[in-house]
Amino acid sequence: MLGPRNDTDTAGSGRSLAEAPAFEPPLECAGGIPARAGGSVRRGALPCAGGVRRHGAPRRSPHHGRSATPVRVDENHSAAKQFAERTLRLVFEVLDGRRSAAQLRPLAEPAVLAAVQTLLRTGDGDRRLGAAVLVSVRVVPDSAGAAEVFGGYERGGRRFAVAARITVKRGDWRLTALRLR
Repeated sequence: MLGPRNDTDTAGSGRSLAEAPAFEPPLECAGGIPARAGGSVRRGALPCAGGVRRHGAPRRSPHHGRSATPVRVDENHSAAKQFAERTLRLVFEVLDGRRSAAQLRPLAEPAVLAAVQTLLRTGDGDRRLGAAVLVSVRVVPDSAGAAEVFGGYERGGRRFAVAARITVKRGDWRLTALRLR
């Protein structure tokens, strides 16, 4: 533990303590002069263009800790995740026989609706395990207006995977692909 600077060690060994080197940059440019004067970098100067760079000023690097995505993208991602969770729960309720497949019509493409109806007719073995419970959902934006959805669900203590693709058309999200394992 280092305390205030002392010329001698407390045990009296005659060793002196040196100051710790300064690893932090100075709080402002040296005299307000740019760090790159004449093509060389002066030691201890910050790379600022004649101005003062205060400690805590925003950094301009990809690792500055703040998201570079606009708020609109975050809102779009949130809406996509809510749609995905709600729709996958509805798909599982349809497959369990708790809801009608017609309730999926406004949310899913006709090909997905047909696949769910086929699973409903032929998937009696899965229903014997118990009701499907959605456990986790992740949404990864793929392109403008599309996202990949993946997650897991449980039936009777067993865990299964689900994957889907959703797209937005005219402001409404639609389930365009579905895969259950």
